[in-house]
Amino acid sequence: MVLGDHLTGPANFTLLYLGPIALGTWLAGLGAGLALSVLATVASVAVDARLPSFRDLPLAVKLWDTAVQLGVFLSLALALDALRQRLGVEQRLARTDSLTGVANRRAFLEASRLEIERLRRHGRPLTIVYLDCDAFKSVNDRFGHQSGDALLVAVSSDLRRAVRAVDTVARLGGDEFGVLLPETDGPAAQGLVERLRATIDATLQKGGWPVTFSVGVVTFAAAPASEDEMVRQADQRMYEAKRSGRGQVRFEVVPAGTNAAAGERPLR
Repeated sequence: MVLGDHLTGPANFTLLYLGPIALGTWLAGLGAGLALSVLATVASVAVDARLPSFRDLPLAVKLWDTAVQLGVFLSLALALDALRQRLGVEQRLARTDSLTGVANRRAFLEASRLEIERLRRHGRPLTIVYLDCDAFKSVNDRFGHQSGDALLVAVSSDLRRAVRAVDTVARLGGDEFGVLLPETDGPAAQGLVERLRATIDATLQKGGWPVTFSVGVVTFAAAPASEDEMVRQADQRMYEAKRSGRGQVRFEVVPAGTNAAAGERPLR
């Protein structure tokens, strides 16, 4: 840009500085955009200062032209950064459950897809936990929807506190939650789920909510055909737990070498 400004002489080259400023702001943030704006202004003034037509201008005109140019550059950086942040907020909202603040089903499936690919490449186990509230409707009927919402928020908080930063907690819909545990084998998953159930039970008792959670847990040593298939298997184990009585859990392991894509029954 500076070379072009120099070669064109008195021609105004301001617009061509906008591209690098815009790119830097979008990719690196407002700090980079502001720095590039100042740098572009300094470079442009340095080139113009070599021109006799510029040197002959009154100082007030030189300062005005410089201020206008800097203002244009800064305005672009500020506007693009505001747009970038707004888009980031929109993207987060599109992947976040508005009530609980955890991931929504869409974000959970996206994370599951990535972890399935990681399992295929590296062969490290992947566990999914599917939780469903037993008789959740009774809470809404007896105590009101506000109490039901408070229950969901409290359980979400328990789930988030119990897992690692690399794990994904999501509200999959209604009173159903999913937890994705990368690089977690069957024994580790069982220990985590038992501790998690104890924490949730304590929260439910403290809140006076007369409900329990049925839980389905599937550990994959062999990659499932898709994220939907993975969720379906965990959902099936959860319903098995629910049919056997309230507050039950069912564990399942898909061993290495199992043709999960062909729908083989995982080994218990």
